[in-house]
Amino acid sequence: MLATKQLLEDQGAASVTLSSRYDDRLEYRAHGVNVVAEIVPFPAVGTRFVRTVRLVLGMFASVTVIAASQLGRRVGRAALRVLMPHVFRILKDVDTVVIAGGGYMYSSKRRLNFSLYQSLVSIRLGHAAVGATLMMPQSIGPVTREIDRRLIEWSLKYTTPVVRERLSLAASARMPRLNAREVDDVAFYRQSSGSSAQVREVCRIVVMDWRWSTSSDDAAFEAYVQALVDVATGVHALGLEVVLGGHSSIPEHKQDDLLVARLISARLRVPHLVDTNTDVAHLYQAYAATRVVIGTRLHACIMAVSVGTPAISLQYQEKSSGVLGRLGMQDLVHRVDAIDSALLIRQVREVAQTRRRCSGLAERVRVRIASAYEGIHA
Repeated sequence: MLATKQLLEDQGAASVTLSSRYDDRLEYRAHGVNVVAEIVPFPAVGTRFVRTVRLVLGMFASVTVIAASQLGRRVGRAALRVLMPHVFRILKDVDTVVIAGGGYMYSSKRRLNFSLYQSLVSIRLGHAAVGATLMMPQSIGPVTREIDRRLIEWSLKYTTPVVRERLSLAASARMPRLNAREVDDVAFYRQSSGSSAQVREVCRIVVMDWRWSTSSDDAAFEAYVQALVDVATGVHALGLEVVLGGHSSIPEHKQDDLLVARLISARLRVPHLVDTNTDVAHLYQAYAATRVVIGTRLHACIMAVSVGTPAISLQYQEKSSGVLGRLGMQDLVHRVDAIDSALLIRQVREVAQTRRRCSGLAERVRVRIASAYEGIHA
């Protein structure tokens, strides 16, 4: 989100406001981003009663925006102003709704994919209220259900879809109404003072609870945990300090990266640290001062590369190979459910010795992103 803010301001935006379902106002305020409530309530939080109310409100929002879209721009906007005045209060003084979020447009294991549903209805509702949308590069897919595919097409009807890798480009091509553009992940655009940090002999292993993914089962996740125990042990034998960490907790998927870090830590028999600080400024500084990062979350790898640190990706979805493959780093991407610990340790040794491929790479990607968005704006 901070990279999105930086890109939008470089493209001429006077200010950027984030509509979020999380209570993260304090975190973003420190970076000059105002945070407002979500325009469509997210149902999977709160007590059972609160979730029911939020679900009803979400259904009302979707029915309302569908009906309004059939009335023509002026009449539909007037109807929305009467039926959903809170949307206009939230979007006051907004001239463009920006679609961001990275990986919401996929099919999950759950029959009711609330993350997808809320995101897609919000896009159409935002367009109906404001009249202009701009999409940041993200993933579309894997889309395995026809209803999800139809909802994605419907939500992006008035938007130029922008995807961050070719798999998503192929997925969007199967949706006849979409004409997607492929652009590097916007997170590469973020420039951080952390890149000037002095590099230490550290390997940071950034873990993730990916059991919500369609690619996961309990046996695969157990193998992942044990493989990272083996990798951390081997990395320590190379003479590198091992630091375990994570990025976030997502309650609706019942996942917490730091719980996984502690699970691995409990099995390790070599010296190591568990870094529980997930503040974005801290992570940039930490990655810049690290010899090599092993990241399960894609954005751990992106943040590392953006400050000149080589990254090895453990992908739970194909988006990682697509995003990093655009940078010529496809051989540093491994399937999270088929980790070859010995190969991973050899790659850590190689990239730690050479810090290969990252010199100047982030700046070249930033130039590509800025150029692409000048064309999209035009």
